[in-house]
Amino acid sequence: MHLPVSLYIGLRYSQSRKGNAFISFITLFSVTGILLGVMALTIVSSVMNGFEAELKKRILGVIPHILLKPAAPDSDWQQHLQQQYPVLDVSRLLQTEALIQSPRQMTAVMLQGVDVSAIPQFLQHSLLLGDWQSLDQQRYSIMLGRELAKQLDVHLGQQIRVLLAQGGSYTPLGWMPRQRLFTVAGYLDTGSELDSVIAITALDDLSRLLPVEQREVSWRVSLEEPFQAPVLAAQLQQQGHFSLVQDWRQSHGKLFAAVAMEKAMMSLMLLLIVAVAAFNIVSALVMMVTEKQAEVAILKTQGMTDRALFTVFAVQGFLNGLIGALLGVVLGVLISWQLNPLLALFSLQVAGGIELPVVMKLSQILSIFASALGLTLLAVLYPAWRAVKLNPAEILRDE
Repeated sequence: MHLPVSLYIGLRYSQSRKGNAFISFITLFSVTGILLGVMALTIVSSVMNGFEAELKKRILGVIPHILLKPAAPDSDWQQHLQQQYPVLDVSRLLQTEALIQSPRQMTAVMLQGVDVSAIPQFLQHSLLLGDWQSLDQQRYSIMLGRELAKQLDVHLGQQIRVLLAQGGSYTPLGWMPRQRLFTVAGYLDTGSELDSVIAITALDDLSRLLPVEQREVSWRVSLEEPFQAPVLAAQLQQQGHFSLVQDWRQSHGKLFAAVAMEKAMMSLMLLLIVAVAAFNIVSALVMMVTEKQAEVAILKTQGMTDRALFTVFAVQGFLNGLIGALLGVVLGVLISWQLNPLLALFSLQVAGGIELPVVMKLSQILSIFASALGLTLLAVLYPAWRAVKLNPAEILRDE
């Protein structure tokens, strides 16, 4: 196959092992730097994706993705919502803050009243002990998060006192909050911080405990993709069919914003490592241009255009970046794929033996690869331009 002369010469220069050993060292150093930077960026991004996915699954599986209160109770909004949007389920919900008192402890909780016939899928899978049907079968039963049950030091079948600040009354003994004894019917394990604050009971039981003015039931909407909730909530707000539209950002938006910012800053720092390595190519190519200036002068006197000469050195530098980026992506994907076994092999597991969640996204890997190539292209512009600007007459005069 016949290659264009500029491409052929550029490939020959990049494959040559003769000449200045220092130039070869700088070139190897820059390729290795790009390799390590791209590899690290691929691994860190995959782990950060895993953490974000775990947070999304565990925390956003418990709290409502969207909370609605329809303005017209008899409207057919549920059917319309499930037909038009990627909705997993819609169920009734009451939610309030409360205090739970056991014989040894008292702590604040987020108390949810749920429709037992329409428990969200994630909550169904999160039940560690007990049966959801017991909330219907036994009045004033309650499910506690696993960490919450440990804090309260309670066991199944034990009674605990639930107190609400709203709707209290004054008695001869002073002001008394609304309260009721509940029986512990099961434990939840969501694998998140919510295990220390979540308590769930039947919708009717919580409704009877709440003051009359606070018994209005909301509707909990669970989506296939929780991160679409803000967009969907904005659309529902514009329709004007709901007196209340809230999404998960009201309660946990700051947490996910912090995760997104951390992910962006980690990617930026690692990308700067790739940039430093890519711009080492500048040094190698400038020295290469200086060493090859006689050959450049001869090529120009034989009629090689500036564009073709620019391509010679651009190809040489770009090829080095391409090799580093390609090897970095391959190694990054392989290490990410086997990250937990490798950590176990070198006894570098996270405290508690927890495996790191890893989620590799093709679009993200391709963007990392493209970014490395883009930085390499920027790095080769100056050396290639400098080769074009060489004056053949001045160079050959001294030969």
